[in-house]
Amino acid sequence: MHRPLAASILVPALLAALLPGAASAATAPAGKFTATAKVSSVDEAAAQGAQIFANDTFGTKQTWVPPNAFSSHAMTCAACHTDGGKSEGTTPAGAHLPSLIGAAAKYPKFKAKKHAVYTLERQIVHCVRAGIMGKPPAYNSPEMIDLVAYLTQLSKGATMGQQFK
Repeated sequence: MHRPLAASILVPALLAALLPGAASAATAPAGKFTATAKVSSVDEAAAQGAQIFANDTFGTKQTWVPPNAFSSHAMTCAACHTDGGKSEGTTPAGAHLPSLIGAAAKYPKFKAKKHAVYTLERQIVHCVRAGIMGKPPAYNSPEMIDLVAYLTQLSKGATMGQQFK
């Protein structure tokens, strides 16, 4: 078997699948915010993360009715985490959610109910699956990196490591 030939066929296909910049935002499904693979700063990644947080439905069919609205909207992170996560939020079922300011500084943390250590990325995956009921971004995807940059930006100035004894 001639491996370079196989690689020459597979590598471009893999790159096209892995780089969201290969597909334009115009061809993305409705409710899907497509991050670009190239950013020029952490602040730009955080800004893209804020857009994902506010607009990406992660493919969910779940809807919610925002306060003072007349119609329902597809679920996004902003459905529960109001004001971009900068103030206290509420789930559609009425459960209280704390502000996300400083939240990134609390990870990794041990979750006794799960008997596991959760990273910020793992918590994002959990929220997208359980809260939005959508398909979460892959751990090393540009979307996940942008979401982590956004949540970390909200934690700027927070003391890190207090979860460690």
